Amino acid sequence: MSDSDADRRGEPATDNRRTFLQTIGLAATSTGLVGTAAEARAQDATGEDDGERERVENDIMTLTHGVAVGDVTATTAVVWARAETAATIHVAYSPDESFDRVGYERTTVDGETDFTGHVRLAGLDSNTRYRYHVWATKSAAAYRPLRDRGGAPNRQGRADESQPGRGSGANRPAEELIPDAVESGTFRTAPAPDEEVGVSFAWSGDTWGYGDDPVEPPFPGLRTIAEREPDFFLYHGDTIYADAQTPAGKITEDTPVDEALETYRAKYKEMREPPAEVAERTNLQELLETTSVYTVWDDHEVINNFAGPIEPLMPEGRRAFREYWPLDRDDDAEPGESNRFYDSFRWGKHVELFVIDTRQYRDPNVELDSKTLLGREQLAWLKDALADSDATWKLLASPAPLGYPSDSWATPGDRTGYEAELLELVEHVQTAPVSNLVVVAGDVHKSIVGAFDPNDDGEFEFVEAVAGPLGAPAGPADDLYPALNPTEFFAKGEYANFGTVDVADSGETLTIGIYDEYGTEQFSKTIHTSDISPETEPVDRIESTFDEDADGWLISQNGGSNHPVYRDGGGNPGGHISDEENQGGVAWYYQAPFEYLGDRESFYGGQLTFDLRQARADRQFDADPVEGGDVLLASGDAKLVYEFRGPNSAPGEEWTTFEVPLTADATWIDLTSRDPLATEDRFREVLADLEVLRIRGEYRSGDDASYLDNVVLSK
Repeated sequence: MSDSDADRRGEPATDNRRTFLQTIGLAATSTGLVGTAAEARAQDATGEDDGERERVENDIMTLTHGVAVGDVTATTAVVWARAETAATIHVAYSPDESFDRVGYERTTVDGETDFTGHVRLAGLDSNTRYRYHVWATKSAAAYRPLRDRGGAPNRQGRADESQPGRGSGANRPAEELIPDAVESGTFRTAPAPDEEVGVSFAWSGDTWGYGDDPVEPPFPGLRTIAEREPDFFLYHGDTIYADAQTPAGKITEDTPVDEALETYRAKYKEMREPPAEVAERTNLQELLETTSVYTVWDDHEVINNFAGPIEPLMPEGRRAFREYWPLDRDDDAEPGESNRFYDSFRWGKHVELFVIDTRQYRDPNVELDSKTLLGREQLAWLKDALADSDATWKLLASPAPLGYPSDSWATPGDRTGYEAELLELVEHVQTAPVSNLVVVAGDVHKSIVGAFDPNDDGEFEFVEAVAGPLGAPAGPADDLYPALNPTEFFAKGEYANFGTVDVADSGETLTIGIYDEYGTEQFSKTIHTSDISPETEPVDRIESTFDEDADGWLISQNGGSNHPVYRDGGGNPGGHISDEENQGGVAWYYQAPFEYLGDRESFYGGQLTFDLRQARADRQFDADPVEGGDVLLASGDAKLVYEFRGPNSAPGEEWTTFEVPLTADATWIDLTSRDPLATEDRFREVLADLEVLRIRGEYRSGDDASYLDNVVLSK
């Protein structure tokens, strides 16, 4: 501490706070007198009533866990703070260091929200760096901008700039006059939609408590991000590990609902202010003081892998999340009061950020052929918002990756059912079309960057970058989801990391960076607008010859075997894929990639052909139609099954070609209708939204090995 700081801290508290308030352009006033003639008569030369000023300035109290600003737009922002007891929380803000233009807002807090409060600032200037100060008082105190600081302020406290600012603190920067009980920070407002300026942000998540050998604070990555001074930080899920043991406790399936809320709240508090015996800091407060935040929740804000509609602890975890983050995503609710956690945020001409919620509305994590991850209302909103956006780059903030296997969008082989919604979203990107889509994700505790061409037309539909963790153990990187036809640019695991996005002023390029927790660059890739082309042309033929790789095919219903074995020779001709199983039971299947799926109604009347062979052709068995017969087509709950009949109904030890007519004139079994055989209407309905295409691989009881080549879907 400098000598001047020491002198300042030694000043009488009332004089110090009075000088601070005058310097930032505020005067204490009585709520009962504001705007009245009595108030005007009671004020002294500085605009303050002596008695009221003395009472208000003496009841200032401590904020307990720093401050944060979030959900920033071009004209609004939400300030968050927490008091130690029931209080009035005050916010003074200004677009300049001298506070010649000062705005002021306040709110009251009590135990109902654990003494946390949200204050919305409105009427802000776009693309502007703001400085703000926050403090709390025991009384329902009020302040107002001084009338002699350049004219009467408007509703947001802006003074008439035609008159010079003045006041007792004009020669002393406000920074030198801030009392200990006042918390301060900065943030940048978003550029307006027509402003052509660059945008830079960082993202990561996963902090404190996860795993058998948890990472303890402080978390260097949080400080490193703060030092980079991004336009905003995307805190991308698992901001706490409620279900891991930390000093704040641990949530389990046996935690009583009426006790859970206090544990959730304690988790958020310790992430901002850890116990002294653990660490001096986590570095989260320091980051939140330097920039704004968009906060996303994932499963550990409640309990591992939860599905909102059936999780009894979800309402309590959701309430604590609302209380402890500066959220403002519902036009019909005050900040922090709505359970809607998805929204979009525009950052100038070139960037729109789409924040989604993959937990609150999802169907349970049980085996279903088709289920929702986002809920139909959120999915409809997302599709419309993406299609309507005229931003150069659309940034989709998904807690879990679209193109890397997890418990969410996609799993390697045995479908969770969420893949149907992923297919619907990908098809929408292709047909709307949605240009320049970049997904930023977390959750899987490794850093991965890749691009995806689901329809195999040689053009990428979207790019995805995954980053994290910041404060949790990290595992090795695995393969991207093959059904989306990925191209991997970078993959690294087993280290703490974060990602960055930098969009150029012109909007022509977007650069993805991956850094370790100390800021050492691990990877960087610049993407041009011409690198992503979602448009798709109608096709008459889709085929997999397996001459270079497995073409995104997967294995389903074969225990732990999710990926086929690729063989570069011995096919009919060239390469082919295979798999084997030695447990018997349910037949396993080859599962087609996204290239074959989507709207395929135009293929009605065409055919599916493929070549199959077995290692051994004895001990053959018929697959139950309920398992999928020999070929399965599915859309939602609708399932159509085709069975080969006659002496050549099973593949031999040499390559056998099979032809499957895609018409109701053939014998297709409808497993989900009162009619045992599929009608033309039913067949077209399934093809119009085809979610599953499977070809039987197992024909032999017991040990088996099967081989597949030359799959063709044609009109």
